[in-house]
Amino acid sequence: MSSKNATLYFVDAYSPNEGDSSLFLEYGILRWSENKSERPEVYVHTYLQPQYNYNRIHWSEAASKMQISRDFIESKGDLPAIEDMIEADYLKRKNVVCFDASKEPFVSLLRNSEHVFSIVDVFADIYSDDEKAQSCTTLSRMCDYVGLIPDDNRNTNYTPLLKRLHQMAALWSFLEELLLNPKRRKSISAGGIQPSFIWPLPETKDVWFENDPKSFKDLSDKEITDFFSSNLADRLDWFEMNMYACDWLFNRQQRPTARELAGQKELAEFIFQKILSFRMQIWILIFYSQFFHKKEDSLTIAKNRGDFSVLRPAGIESFTNFIIDNLDLFLSSDQKASLIASLINQSLHENDTVPFEHYDFDLLRKKDRTAPEGPRLYFSSSPERGSAADCYKEIRDATGRSIYRRFEIKGRGKERNAHIENVRHHVNELIREASNPFSDIWMTPALKLWIQYITGINFTDIVRPQKMNDPESLNSARITLRKIIEREASPYLEKLYANLNECGELISQENTDIPSKGFNFQGISIEVMIVPSSKMGFIKRLFSFE
Repeated sequence: MSSKNATLYFVDAYSPNEGDSSLFLEYGILRWSENKSERPEVYVHTYLQPQYNYNRIHWSEAASKMQISRDFIESKGDLPAIEDMIEADYLKRKNVVCFDASKEPFVSLLRNSEHVFSIVDVFADIYSDDEKAQSCTTLSRMCDYVGLIPDDNRNTNYTPLLKRLHQMAALWSFLEELLLNPKRRKSISAGGIQPSFIWPLPETKDVWFENDPKSFKDLSDKEITDFFSSNLADRLDWFEMNMYACDWLFNRQQRPTARELAGQKELAEFIFQKILSFRMQIWILIFYSQFFHKKEDSLTIAKNRGDFSVLRPAGIESFTNFIIDNLDLFLSSDQKASLIASLINQSLHENDTVPFEHYDFDLLRKKDRTAPEGPRLYFSSSPERGSAADCYKEIRDATGRSIYRRFEIKGRGKERNAHIENVRHHVNELIREASNPFSDIWMTPALKLWIQYITGINFTDIVRPQKMNDPESLNSARITLRKIIEREASPYLEKLYANLNECGELISQENTDIPSKGFNFQGISIEVMIVPSSKMGFIKRLFSFE
């Protein structure tokens, strides 16, 4: 099969201990699209965690050949191992070029690939009648033999492994030309068809912008176009960059899809255009260009001065999701706290403006039970405790969020006292619930999702009891969130206390002819039904149908 018009993936891995498949320190894949006039791009790049004792590794060779030291690997923290790369199976159903596909870990890495091309085998086939060529067993010797010029070291941003992959791509392009045109082998030289745009790599230029711009408005279209040109990847520091297909985090924890978040586009616009610094905006577009391979969309956003509403609908959705999915990485600690406070403030204010609504508990429960689409509400009441039964009734919506709570006091003497005690118990439960900043009263399902995205921490981990081994990031997020909620909830909590105190005064005035008091508390319609003891005979007859 010819790979001329197919997307190709070039793979390589480095171990300073030749023949030991457990001590690999770096792994990389280049992707070269079917349009061979475009340069290959990095598809996967990561340093690796050795699987065994560090003392077995030939660190001196790793440092001299690949600029990898023991301190460098240890400073990288929790790195994946070569086994993780095998399991990730980035080359599944791909057309792959490898230097020697007969050796590990490549045998394992390529087990599910569509087609595998081995440079060693192809080189041997082409030069089967050339004894001198047959003696070339390394990539550098093969390149020297065909006349591919060596690295001129002008580019210092790619790691030696990534440089080697580009060199493999250049050599493969030459070998494939000979495979397609074997008669030209003796009539052409490598220099005649050398893909100079692939190898050697262009000179590194650490270009930001002149005049230290503060926003996109300070840049011309030409400056933006030059910056986001095709050689943007050449200017990134790949010694510090990891890439895992379309992510820079390996095995990133899966979170709910951003599509479940309400108002995500509007919030993404606000964050990108109003909260993030210009430098961070540029880095987001760089990441979107390189990791999501959205070069044209990144350039379009930049040339429209950060306005991504000019993209196609699919592009708007993609960029919105990209921002939301990575809020925990793009925002500083202060920005996260400010954004969370703003969202909570808005949510509490909206819930506070919900009008009080009386619910006919028994009628709704009867209708909901017989609804053809099944129950949509959840009903609960006081447990049967003598005459105090049904002093408290509650309705929750389909998400489990409380929307109605009713407290009833009626009767005379001991019966009335039992009712009062039962209501007091449920009121205290409400107060305890409201006093917990992490309760569902304050935290709507939408807020929980937003907080997960902004902090990068599962909300259930934030609200659970603290453990001895909890990471500092979790403890910090927990403390910060608690303070924010307590501050934002304080005026609404005071309002609740005032309403409950007023209800308490009404209860103490037994003969006050006020049948009920209703008010809204954070989207919960709270109703206190007070039947004066002097009216009980008439009231019992009036409500005998209950």
